[in-house]
Amino acid sequence: MKKVFLVIFIVFLSARLEVVKPKKCSTFALKAGKDVFLGHNLDESPELFIPGLVCINRRNVYREGITWNDLVAPAREYENAIVAFEKKPAPKLGWISKFGSVTFNSEGVDFPDGGMNEKGLAVFEMSLGETRYKHDPAHPTLFMSLWIQYQLDNCATLDEVIDNATDINLQGWSWHYFIADRNGDCAVIEFLKGEMVAHRDLAYPVLCNSRYSLELERLKYFEGFGGTIPLEINSSRLPRFVKAAKMLKDFERMPPMAPRDQALKILDAIKIKGWNKWGILIDVRNMIFYFHSGDNRRLRYFAVNDTDFSPKKNDRILDIHADLSADVKGHFIDYSYERNLQLTMKRAGILFVERLKGLEKNGVSASVYAGRFADYSRRMRAKTKKIGPAKLGARP
Repeated sequence: MKKVFLVIFIVFLSARLEVVKPKKCSTFALKAGKDVFLGHNLDESPELFIPGLVCINRRNVYREGITWNDLVAPAREYENAIVAFEKKPAPKLGWISKFGSVTFNSEGVDFPDGGMNEKGLAVFEMSLGETRYKHDPAHPTLFMSLWIQYQLDNCATLDEVIDNATDINLQGWSWHYFIADRNGDCAVIEFLKGEMVAHRDLAYPVLCNSRYSLELERLKYFEGFGGTIPLEINSSRLPRFVKAAKMLKDFERMPPMAPRDQALKILDAIKIKGWNKWGILIDVRNMIFYFHSGDNRRLRYFAVNDTDFSPKKNDRILDIHADLSADVKGHFIDYSYERNLQLTMKRAGILFVERLKGLEKNGVSASVYAGRFADYSRRMRAKTKKIGPAKLGARP
């Protein structure tokens, strides 16, 4: 009887805190001495295909703010939103990227789901239905995916991200954010009831799709974390946060295998079976990116410790689902508007069937939506070229 009750209680907790909604992701950090590994899963409804690009973004690229409302506005309002920067009303935000980065993008170039820059700062998103972004009219506003790129472009440490997080309004989808730097320092940034909540010095550096504080409360019910519920690591009912916390704790106490192998094991353990669209593991110290995707489960990798992020190089992209294996560094190709538009068209075609059909009332069709995302990247590179290397402070 007691065992039946425990099973029912676990199911109740899982149902209450992990109701199946689109785009369920997970991120964690594993530290072992000087080694830091960051893992991220993007999980989405099984029937949906998620196109994606792996992007190598150079330094000294000009970008400026655009909001979700701008991107989905009727034609006249959209045209007003993309006027020359000097004609835009304040508050507004434009910047030149200080750091190169590697990002994983489902919405096209400049709009990442997450990534890491050359300084070892990483930002990844996960859905959180309770998200309510603040809006301070005195501060500029960014589409939340572009906010991730902004942080990677401008920040080298966790402190820098947290310090500027209240200076910019976010707009768009309901996300919360896992931040980590080269030292393995981690934080969670959430926006709840219009206020930023930052969690530092994480007891367990894991984030899924519930509030971090709520995940910690749930963890207390399980054996080994102060509770009495048996923790069966292979149970499909075990919440992903609990599973990752247990595996990290066990590794810290008695490492069962090499850090990279344990990180890959955790990455696999906390994915949602049948839902996983891609999995990413970053060896932060050695700047090696490992990944696999739903359409290609073979583990691929590339190193960027010797990558030239200077403006002499073009931004480079790779289809995350490409039929490749092992080292893929030589398969990246130069960014072009046409290649980026191809990706955004695929993505829009899916979104307008599943979620965004209502935008057609504003005159925003799937092709218009895709074109606006791709056009942003083209316009920013045209402006970068117009500004010129001298004014950008380009490094030789």
